[in-house]
Amino acid sequence: MRDNTNLIVVSAILPIHIKKENGKYQVHISPGGLVTALKQVLHKRKAIWIGWAGSEKITPKMKNLIYEEGKKEGFLLYPVSLTNKEVEDFFNGFSNSIIWPMFHTFQYYCRFEPEYWKAYREVNKKFARYLKSISTEEDLIWVHDYHFFLLPEYLEKLGLKRKTAFFLHIPFPNPELFFKIPWRVEILRGLLKYDLIGFHTFVDRKNFLDCIDGLVKDVNILSTDPITEIVYNGKKVKVGVFPISIDFQTYQSLAKKSKKEEFPFKDKIVILGVDRLDYTKGLIHKVKAYKRFLEKYPRFHKKTVLVQAIAPNIKKIPEYDQLKIELEHIISETNGILGTPDWTPIYYFPRRLPFEKLINYYRFSDVCWINSIKDGMNLVAKEYIASQVEDKGALILSEFTGAAAELRDFACLVNPYDIEGCADALYRVLSKDSEEKRYKMKKMRKHIKHYDISWWGNTILETAFGKKIQDFPELKEDIPLHELLKSF
Repeated sequence: MRDNTNLIVVSAILPIHIKKENGKYQVHISPGGLVTALKQVLHKRKAIWIGWAGSEKITPKMKNLIYEEGKKEGFLLYPVSLTNKEVEDFFNGFSNSIIWPMFHTFQYYCRFEPEYWKAYREVNKKFARYLKSISTEEDLIWVHDYHFFLLPEYLEKLGLKRKTAFFLHIPFPNPELFFKIPWRVEILRGLLKYDLIGFHTFVDRKNFLDCIDGLVKDVNILSTDPITEIVYNGKKVKVGVFPISIDFQTYQSLAKKSKKEEFPFKDKIVILGVDRLDYTKGLIHKVKAYKRFLEKYPRFHKKTVLVQAIAPNIKKIPEYDQLKIELEHIISETNGILGTPDWTPIYYFPRRLPFEKLINYYRFSDVCWINSIKDGMNLVAKEYIASQVEDKGALILSEFTGAAAELRDFACLVNPYDIEGCADALYRVLSKDSEEKRYKMKKMRKHIKHYDISWWGNTILETAFGKKIQDFPELKEDIPLHELLKSF
C-alpha cells in the first residue's frame, strides 16, 4: 500500500442542501446524525465523501460550490447525480418503503414493488461507476448504510479491486423479519463482497449471522469474538461490532459555556425529548405515558413539563404525514385535559432546535426521555450525557435502542409499549436520590468519553484497513477540486 492511500466515504446523500436565492445557488451543510459523526472523523483529512446532492443536474459551478462548502467543514464533497425516477424508486421506494420499515420491525409498512428493486440495483451500479472514475486500487472505500448492500458486487463486475468497509447505521432484523424480503439472498450475497461489515450491537451481528446461516450456501463462520470471520467463495469477510458515538469533548465544552439564565423553564422539572418525526421513535407512546404519569401522580402537576422537539423528516412517505396529525392531536388533547391557565404540560416544537439552544436544553433539563420502538443507536442519549457537566440529569432509555446495550446498567430502561411501566419509570427517576443520579450519570459520562467518535472511526478503519484516520494525508486548503481528483 502506497503512503498516499486515499479514503473515500460513500453515503446515499451528501450532508448539504442546495437553494437558489436571488438567482444564485447557495450550498449549506445539513445537520444530521451521520454528518455530525463523520465531521469529527474526517476533519482536516484528505478524504472525499461522495453522495447524491439533492439535485438531478449538477453543473460544474454547483460542484465547486459544494466542494468549497465541504472544505469549510474540513472534508471534501463530491456529488452524484440521480434522476427524479431514481430518487422516487431508490429512496422513497426500496430504501424507505422496504428496508427502513422492515429493519425497524414495521413490516406492515413495506411495499415490495419490483421497480423499487430494479432502481436499487441501478443506483448501486451508478455509484460503482462514479467510484471507478475517481479511485485507484490503493484507495480505501468506506460505505455507509442500507442504501448500498450491492455496491461491492458492482465494483467487482466493473473489474475493480478495492478494499471496502461497510457500516450499517440502523438495526439488522432477525431471520423471521428478514426472510420476508423477496430479494433477501441477493442482499446477503452483495454484503458478503465487502471486506468488513460493521454493526452497532452484538444482537445486530447475531441476526446477520443467523440470516447468512439460513440463506447462503457454502458459508463458513470461523469465529465469533471479537471479530467474526466468514469465508465465502474463497473470500474472507470480517464482521464486527462498533457502536457509533459522538465528539464528547465538543459537547462538554459547549455545555460548560451554556447559561442558565437563557433556559426558559428555570422553575420547572423539565423532561426533554429530542426526536425526528418517525414512527420508529415511539412518540405517541411517550405522550400517552406522560399523560398517564400526570393522571397517576397528580403531585407533579404544575411542577413538570415535557419539552418535545421534533425535527421534520426528509423522507416523503405518507406514514409520516399521518403520524404528525396523530401526534399533534394527542398533544393538544393532553394539554386541553390536564393543562391550566398557568401551566402547559407539553411544550411542542415541530422543528429542529438551533444547536446552541439544544445544548442549553441538554445541560439544564432534569431528564432526557428516549422512547424509540427500534433504533440503531440513538445519539441523542450520548449527546445529553456529554452535556451533563454537573452530573445532575437522568436518562430514560428505550431498551430497543442500540444505546441501551452500552448504558443499561446506569440508564433507566423502559419498554415503550408499556404505557403504565413508562409512567412509573418517570416517577421513579424523578423521586430518586440526587446522589444516586449523580453516580449513574458520572458512570455514563466516563463510558462515552472513552468510547467517543474518534474511537469508533479509528477502530473501524484499523479493523478494515490497518490504518487510523491520522494516517491519511491532511487536507490542503488551497488545492482546487480538479487538481484534487487527479490524486484519487
